[in-house]
Amino acid sequence: MTNKFNVGRMLCWSPYLEIGCGPKENAMIVTYDGTFITRVDDGAVLNVCYGKIQEGSSVNLKKGPKTLKEQKRHKKMSNGSRAFIVNMNGTVSPASNINLVLGVECYPMLRLVKRNSPNLVKFRNAKLLNDFSSKLKREDNDIVNGIGLDLISHQGFSLVPMLQKWLKIGPFLASAIGRGPDHEMLRAHYYKDGQIYLPKEKGYIRVLDGKLEEGQPILAVKTAAWLWLPKAKFVVNFDGSISPYKALHLGFGFYEPVYSRE
Repeated sequence: MTNKFNVGRMLCWSPYLEIGCGPKENAMIVTYDGTFITRVDDGAVLNVCYGKIQEGSSVNLKKGPKTLKEQKRHKKMSNGSRAFIVNMNGTVSPASNINLVLGVECYPMLRLVKRNSPNLVKFRNAKLLNDFSSKLKREDNDIVNGIGLDLISHQGFSLVPMLQKWLKIGPFLASAIGRGPDHEMLRAHYYKDGQIYLPKEKGYIRVLDGKLEEGQPILAVKTAAWLWLPKAKFVVNFDGSISPYKALHLGFGFYEPVYSRE
């Protein structure tokens, strides 16, 4: 899926393509020239998101260099986010930090899926979120720390932050949200205006780029005090799912990773 940040929504960055694990017959065909890992189909190159060479950062495809001049520039841009080393043991590392290698997350990232999809998630405390939304402005309420976002559709799992530290991107601090163990559970306030606030993290749940499309990642986001963003509004449905206010045919869900150790 392709995404593009827009000024006034989240950030302003060039288009990119998300990548992940899938069937062998759908594998990308690439070349490696000692620096760039390039897809043969279109010349797109592997890139570490936002130039954040740290554990937990995502890797995607971005438009690659077409001339020698562009190659020199791409080698240095974004902390060398497009330069990789293929190690002797078959792993791949960013050239600027060989202590890191490409891998897959233990748990899938939260995304928008169709409401009739088997990948839709449902929350154990959905009714509580709705019932207490009208009481959150009262100082004497008993849910100051928020209501747990544990899942009834995935027993023993909850929504969790996927990064130990917030990722700083311009005026934003962000973390992907995923499915993880209950002891790492996120807790939330669901306000009457549709916003979902995470009191411990002091951030809001938002759809990446505000694009209400199937497959869009859902993040926890904090912004600088001076930056105004339109409110991200959600609806807690009667079936326990959560949907964007303006896209009720979609809901929170996970695409389950499929891969083997062969």
